[in-house]
Amino acid sequence: MSTTEFRVSKAKSGARVADFIAFVTDRTTEQILKSFVLEEAMPHVHIVLGNIDEAIAYLSKIERSPQFLLVDLHGSTMPLSDLGRLSEVCEPSVQVVALGERNDVGLFRSLLKLGVRDYLVKPLTVELLKRTFSMQDGKVNPVTLARAGKTIAFAGARGGVGVTTLALNVARHLAEETHRRVAYVDLNIYGGAANSMLGIQSNNGLTDVLHNVNRLDPQYVERTLVAKSRRLFVLSSELDLGAAAPFEAAALPRVLDLLCDSFHYVILDIDAPSTTLAQQAFDHAARVYLVADRTVHCTRESMRLLRFIEDRDNNPPTSILLNNPNSATAGKVQPADFMQAVGRSTLYEVPFETKAVSIAENLGEPVMEKTPAGFNQTIARIARDLTGQHSAAKLTFFQKLKLRKG
Repeated sequence: MSTTEFRVSKAKSGARVADFIAFVTDRTTEQILKSFVLEEAMPHVHIVLGNIDEAIAYLSKIERSPQFLLVDLHGSTMPLSDLGRLSEVCEPSVQVVALGERNDVGLFRSLLKLGVRDYLVKPLTVELLKRTFSMQDGKVNPVTLARAGKTIAFAGARGGVGVTTLALNVARHLAEETHRRVAYVDLNIYGGAANSMLGIQSNNGLTDVLHNVNRLDPQYVERTLVAKSRRLFVLSSELDLGAAAPFEAAALPRVLDLLCDSFHYVILDIDAPSTTLAQQAFDHAARVYLVADRTVHCTRESMRLLRFIEDRDNNPPTSILLNNPNSATAGKVQPADFMQAVGRSTLYEVPFETKAVSIAENLGEPVMEKTPAGFNQTIARIARDLTGQHSAAKLTFFQKLKLRKG
């Protein structure tokens, strides 16, 4: 491990060892940092050739964290987890800038959520460092993050619990009632139920964009979408059963990034939570709705899926929707018992609707049910959760508590 120090002396008790510390993994970056430090006449600097593990080990031993910390993510297979470990040995006041080799928008957003001030992509230049660090003001210049849509994932604890029914009706409500642009992505590449419920045909657009991920641009992706209305668009596939689906491992995140640039909401209908596409969807989701019914099997699977989803690096907020896709019969798990077993509250319980939902799905039309506390009202509540259009004065204390725990 090579170290470059500029006037770093043994610190008094409680004083910083250095104001600016950098751990980088290559000589070229080290030389650029040296030039930057000399031009800025920075007095207390510590530059090290080392990776993030060495940065964590070093910072855990010093008494005071630096004002600025630049850390190289090269070689890190789990950068978000590594930065989480780094945060445990740093004071909250330290301003962290991450350095990497991938121009990855998804990673950039995740790093900002963790509290990293900026993410720089190699090769560095002195000018880039000057734009990033305002030494005179003692701060990292704020990043203006481009406005982007939200990715919302719907997954089922088992098949047949009504994932597509709920996800599709939330998408309809967002598009038609709140006037948002919505992209609905059916991740079942062999044909999910969304197209028939909307009365449209798939053009195999999903497999097309996944297969051609290196050639994608916003216009390409928009051409693969099937329009249901002026604000609701669908991306899906209906490959022959058993047909191969060759696409790159990291294809879906690139597609979702492009969709988020053009749509307010990207709704992901997850067919099987264990597939590669499903796991990429969970990794990219800003929020997950887990749909379950009142069976013992669903109760058990909900516990497993919650751990599976929330143990991911991005740890998306996950809410449980307890659905009643069939008429009430004896022997169902009671909601209170379900919540006790799972260890958390359900966000909403969706009531059983005798005819309206089935008729709408078969005709490819919106649900026409008018019951005050019925299906459509629950869909509207879920949509309001996403848009933030709650009237605080109209919510009771218990409703507010339920939303927080959901």
